[in-house]
Amino acid sequence: MRTRGERDGRTFTEQARRAQLVACAIDLVAQSGYAQASVSKIAERAGVAKSAVLYYFDGKEELLHALITEIFLTAVPVMVPAVEAESTAVGKLGAYVRSNGEFIATHRNHALAMLEIWTSYRSPAGQRLDEVMAASVADRPPVGDLAALDPAPILELGQRNHEFRAFSVPAMAIAVRQAVDGAVLHLSRNPDFDVRGYCEELVTTFDLATRRQQ
Repeated sequence: MRTRGERDGRTFTEQARRAQLVACAIDLVAQSGYAQASVSKIAERAGVAKSAVLYYFDGKEELLHALITEIFLTAVPVMVPAVEAESTAVGKLGAYVRSNGEFIATHRNHALAMLEIWTSYRSPAGQRLDEVMAASVADRPPVGDLAALDPAPILELGQRNHEFRAFSVPAMAIAVRQAVDGAVLHLSRNPDFDVRGYCEELVTTFDLATRRQQ
């Protein structure tokens, strides 16, 4: 989905204002929940009129799309270089889990906002976020750095070069993603949860789960 800013070709100042509104939305959703993050409250948090928010976004739905995109784009520079620095599939999978944990630990509000949206969002047609995203990916598969946020290519690489045993790649990819996402759930309940330590245990767990027996 193209945002209004992309359609209209906004100036640098307008892009900065738009980015500010998205940042305010992320913080508000993380701290108060998705249901409480109305356009009015986002405007209040940003110190602008509601009409200013609606100048940049058609409404909460478009703002939501921008928020999710921002979360993924913020994860890219944390995760992608770490994965690309490794030469083996084993190393890449470990880097994927560790860097994902690093993103959660250093961008707590981004992670919590995504959790809130994932568990609370319903589209105008009543679809959950995972249903909306699945349809979007089927229509326009992610490319470039965004595609690198998916562990499946790492798992496929490990099977091709015989580092990993035979297993269902889609099933293992779900297991990896769900296990890492578990850190966010615990972090939402306990601000002192050791995300990095948890992800180190996951690295060992998935190394054992994927390892090819000699």
